[in-house]
Amino acid sequence: MNYQIQMYLNTNPYLKRFLRENSFYYKQLIRHPESIKEIMELMQKEYKLSLPDKLDKIRSDISLINTFMDVIN
Repeated sequence: MNYQIQMYLNTNPYLKRFLRENSFYYKQLIRHPESIKEIMELMQKEYKLSLPDKLDKIRSDISLINTFMDVIN
């Protein structure tokens, strides 16, 4: 595997975990190192790390807090 890809994997624990869980992507990275972007997108979809997912989580957290505040009042 490309040294730059290895270094990138060491700096991103989510991606490293994703590759361990889906080991067939290792072969793809070895053969086509440029596919790291596609694998990153897949990882973000699976772990819900994309911006819309984060906004949805914040929205749901705010909704939960509002519900608690309504119960307290």
